[in-house]
Amino acid sequence: TPPPRWSLILWLQASNGLSSLGNSMIWLALPWLVLQYTGSVAAAGLTVAVSSAPGALAAPLAGWAVDRFGRRVVSIFADLLSAISVIGIPIAATVGQLSLGVIIGLAVLGAVFDPAGYTGRKALIVDVAREARYDTDKLNGIHEGVFALGFALGPLIAAGAIATIGPVNTFWLPAVAFVLAAALIAGLRVSDAGQRARTG
Repeated sequence: TPPPRWSLILWLQASNGLSSLGNSMIWLALPWLVLQYTGSVAAAGLTVAVSSAPGALAAPLAGWAVDRFGRRVVSIFADLLSAISVIGIPIAATVGQLSLGVIIGLAVLGAVFDPAGYTGRKALIVDVAREARYDTDKLNGIHEGVFALGFALGPLIAAGAIATIGPVNTFWLPAVAFVLAAALIAGLRVSDAGQRARTG
C-alpha cells in the first residue's frame, strides 16, 4: 500500500489552523479595541454580542454556498473577505475614521463569512483523505484538533501583539493569517467531489 500523501494533509491543516488562529485573535482584539476607544465595558460587550449574531444567521447558508460554488472556492473567498474586513480597521484608524459604528460594521461583515470558510474546509476533508490515502475519520479528528489548537493560541498571540504594537495594528496579524489560509487552499491540488457531483 502506498504511504499517505502527507503534503495534502499538511496544506489543509495549515489553512485550518491559520483561519482558526485569525478568528480567535479577533475575539480578543475586538473588545480590547472598543474598550480603548470608548472606555466603555458595555460597548465592548455589545460589540462582541452584535458581531456574533451574523455568524449564527449565516451558518445555514454555508452548506448551500459550498454545494453551489464548490468547497475550495467558498473557503478561499470566505477567508479573503474576512481579511478585507479585518484590514478595514487599521485603514480606518489611519485615515481618522475609526469609530464604534465602523468597528461594529466591520466585525459584523467579517463574522458573516466565518461559517462558510469553516464549512468549506471541513467538506474538503473527504477529498483530501481520498487523494492522500488516509482514513477520513482520523483526518477529521486531526482537523478538529488543529482547529482547537489555533483557537487556543490566537488570544495568546493577540495579547502579545496588543502589548507590543497596539490593538489597532494587531488586526494586521489575523488579516495575514486569513490571506495565507486562502492561499493554501488555492494551492491544494485535490478534486472537489461535491462540485463534480453537482455539475456532472
